Amino acid sequence: MNGIGATPYSESQKFHIAAIILAAGFSLRMKSFKPLLPLGSASVIETAIQSFRKAGFMDIRVVLGHKAGELLPICDALGVQPILNEDYAEGMFSSVKAGVKSLGREVDGFFLLPADNPLIQADTLQRLYEGFNLGPGGIVYPVCQGKRGHPPLISRSYRDSILSWRGEGGLRALLEHYQADALEVGTEDQGVLLDMDTPEDYRTLLKHYGCAPTPTEFECYELLKGNNTPDQVIKHCETVARLSVFLGEQLSEAGLHLNRELLRTSALLHDIARLKPNHPQEGAKLTAAYPEVSAIIAAHMDCLWEPSQPLTEQEIVYLADKLVAKERIVSLQERFKGSVERHQNEPEVLEHVYRRFGQAYRIHDRVEEILGKSVQTLIKSNLGSDVHG
Repeated sequence: MNGIGATPYSESQKFHIAAIILAAGFSLRMKSFKPLLPLGSASVIETAIQSFRKAGFMDIRVVLGHKAGELLPICDALGVQPILNEDYAEGMFSSVKAGVKSLGREVDGFFLLPADNPLIQADTLQRLYEGFNLGPGGIVYPVCQGKRGHPPLISRSYRDSILSWRGEGGLRALLEHYQADALEVGTEDQGVLLDMDTPEDYRTLLKHYGCAPTPTEFECYELLKGNNTPDQVIKHCETVARLSVFLGEQLSEAGLHLNRELLRTSALLHDIARLKPNHPQEGAKLTAAYPEVSAIIAAHMDCLWEPSQPLTEQEIVYLADKLVAKERIVSLQERFKGSVERHQNEPEVLEHVYRRFGQAYRIHDRVEEILGKSVQTLIKSNLGSDVHG
């Protein structure tokens, strides 16, 4: 089907096509909420929405669940229809059903795109529409390098089958029953194959998008200076950066490959917006040109890491930040004790303190498990005069 032309979609054409974007999941393997991760100057969800807009498809619906409150303002600002899936904890197919259930009789077909597949070219979407227009295929798949990708374009005639499906395997298993109805449209667009389940996938996506991976040291200090970050905060960031790199190097020697420059620059910039309310998110916005750095900054106060997951740069910067009081390297015990004493009359703040340090202790224990050594002893042996507690 490579010869299909790329005629822009318009309301005057034969079919009304909707786009359903699935953005309700927990993002557990990524450890950061995927729809809100930065991708250039926009977020992942904004990029996915604009992919359809650029191709001329304006009926866009976003299925929400986990962190729905953070995505609703984006849906409102971009004029797309939010669909709340109250059963999102049951898995992706529950979101598929919620999106499909919203389709009225005026809709002839729908694109189905997970939010973590945001880099779809307008030409690809137009080709899929042309394939749907030609018929008789009720399900049109993009195919790149011999592999089917996202988003398929599916006829509304399968609506009832999807809503009543109770089998294992979700939508993929259901659609396998309709292989005779499938049409494959060839494309050179590698974006149809690029999802992002893990941080490694995210790095691949960023490279494909052409985002600068990390700023230079000069750029870091220019960002800090340009945003009026106080000198004492910069000194704290410098210590966190030095400790992050040290821990990263020790872990790399033990077989856990970590990006030294990403550790250094993320830690150096993690408190760039320290004096502003919600400073992790504000800092992430200020560093949006460097998405990997931005994602680490956004998570440096609340890290979603689970012990079943591998450690990444995000967890190391998180831990290093908790091991530095002002510009002094201290023990977790000392830092935790000081935080509890400062906020002893603030129950809500104390709840955050206990949660954050509980996470820091879990990461600390995993680091020691990998290294086979005491983190505190290792730090004192190598950075002795700078370590307190």
